Formats: sequence, C-alpha cells, structure tokens
Amino acid sequence: MDRLIVAITGTPGAGKSTLAKEFAKGIPNSKVIEINDIVNKYKLYSGKDRFGTKIVKLGALTAALKREIRKSIGMTVFVTGHLAPELRLHYAVAIVKRSGLETIARRMEERRYPREKIRDNLIAEATDYCGGKISGMCRETYEVESASDIRKLKRYIAALAEGRSVKRPRRREINKLNDLLKMVKKGNLYGL
Repeated sequence: MDRLIVAITGTPGAGKSTLAKEFAKGIPNSKVIEINDIVNKYKLYSGKDRFGTKIVKLGALTAALKREIRKSIGMTVFVTGHLAPELRLHYAVAIVKRSGLETIARRMEERRYPREKIRDNLIAEATDYCGGKISGMCRETYEVESASDIRKLKRYIAALAEGRSVKRPRRREINKLNDLLKMVKKGNLYGL
C-alpha cells in the first residue's frame, strides 16, 4: 500500500479530533494531520472575519497538505478538520463525525464562540453540510455518531490499512433537522 488517506470532518465541536486520535491509536503506521495545525504552522490565512475566525487560503492549504501527505509513504493518514470538504484532496474514505446539536452548542459555548457563529454551525450540522459537500470527493463516505458505528468503521479502516479485502460497512444517513426544530421550540437561544 502506498498510503491510505482518510478525511475526518464535521461541524466544529462534533468530536473530529478525538475520533481521529482514537482511529490512529488502533492502526499501526498511521498519523493524524490536523488541518488547523497546518493553517497555523504556515500562516495560511489572510485575516479574520467578524467572528474572529481565520479566513483560510484554501489553495495554499491544499498545497501544504499535499506536501505533508507525500511525506507519509506507506502510512494511513487521517486528515482532520471541518475544512476537509473544501480542499481539493483525493480521500479514499471520508468519515463525517455527527453529534447532537445540544452537545455542539455546549462545546462551542465552552470555547467562547459568539452566538451567531454557534447558530451558523448548528444549521450546518442540522443540514449535514460537511457530509453533503465531501460525499462527491471520495469513493466512500460514512456518517458516524454512535459508539457502535465508530467501532465498525474503525475495524473497516484497519482492514483497509492492512490491505485486506473486507465488506463495506452499512452507510447511515443521520438526520438532525428534528433536533434543530426542538431547539427552536425550546427557546431559540441562538437566533435560529
């Protein structure tokens, strides 16, 4: 195997980094490349938006990530971040980490995100922005939320990394629109 490139994406606060570390820990000769770390390491942004979020230079980021991935011959590489669907990389598999909207809101509040930014990310999670965007960029896309889904996919990725032929896991569509409606009815704290 030359290298296996797996994207792990999802809304901020969904648990992407934790998931990537868990996958890499169980797969020998693997590594995690955090997209945000590359942005910061090479200063691949042109400024900040009104929320204080970095405005990333996507072309330069794609080039930097390709250089990092090229260094990983024979490895399984987990490219992790919410920007994975925006980059022109060829992933073998994409994993979209999904989480409950209440969990995402709480995590973003803990990180001191502004109310409007939390709202935008809750809408992105409810409408599966990351999953919809990345699904056309790779051979296989899986949405995961439950521990059971994660275990099955972890075994599958490990088999791919070892070059073993294995049956693909069942794909699951996770719908969060009802959760969004519940949040609106509950008090609409985020201006949904």
